[in-house]
Amino acid sequence: MENPNGADGLPYSFEFIEAPADLKPYCNSLYIFRAQAPGFEDCLPAYSGQLAVVPQGSADVFFEKGKPSRTGNVVMQGALLKAREFHIHGPMLMLGFSLNFRGWAALTGLPVNEYHDCFVPIEKAFAPDLQDRLKALPLAVREGRMDEKAGLEELADIVRCGISELSERHVQVIDTTLQWLSSSFKPDIEELQDKLPYSERQMQRLVTRFFGQPPVRLIRRYRAVRAATILSLPQLDPELEAEIRDAFYDQAHMIKEIREFTGRTPRRLEVNKETPVRDMLGPDGYSSVDLFGGSQDRQLGRTPN
Repeated sequence: MENPNGADGLPYSFEFIEAPADLKPYCNSLYIFRAQAPGFEDCLPAYSGQLAVVPQGSADVFFEKGKPSRTGNVVMQGALLKAREFHIHGPMLMLGFSLNFRGWAALTGLPVNEYHDCFVPIEKAFAPDLQDRLKALPLAVREGRMDEKAGLEELADIVRCGISELSERHVQVIDTTLQWLSSSFKPDIEELQDKLPYSERQMQRLVTRFFGQPPVRLIRRYRAVRAATILSLPQLDPELEAEIRDAFYDQAHMIKEIREFTGRTPRRLEVNKETPVRDMLGPDGYSSVDLFGGSQDRQLGRTPN
């Protein structure tokens, strides 16, 4: 009998593809996701927006408890502010463009605080000609007129054609906020205020627009996601591990926070326990953009080029 799982025995696979150079400022990663068998269930971590086409299969995402939302042939998903459960109806093939927060703003112009934890109609973000290209893409892959890599290239070109240049002001808010979040597991909100030339009220409004939450709540989300990412690495600097643990009140608090934002406890994120959460939060999932400010290479144990 044919093994319903992949060659490595997993019920799914992620293949990450390097983004074209001109799209790297807008992108966490390009990816091909395959679920070989039906019935696979797991969680998506708190993450930025996604644009994907689904030539085969579908998935239910539980943005609200007990209320599934099913993927269509084209999926535009707003940022997730907490972990969300999903169920695969497979076999499934998904070609995806993982937008960072700069990319979401440049492509859609939609405020994250209004469009999060939901599927967003593509009509909200794309002109009619790009809508037509998106709708045609999954069928072209399904019928074999375009292979998976070519399909991903077409998806990237659709994003390229849909992006509008962000104002210097908006880029400053997004980049400065990310750098501030990466500066410490417990960054001081007053430091962010000092770095941005806006009143406290304006700063709160802009950060909420681009990240979905005000700074005080962002700290919790990024602390948990960064802690989960780093704790799942095969080698961990003892000083960095101590810094992570000091960022939480106690072990129970750390486990609770990581579970809320990743759907996993630290133990379930161990190196030998492969899950989509580990793939999305690992170095390959972040390969095209510095989500942790200037300290990403150090924190992810990578050597800069």
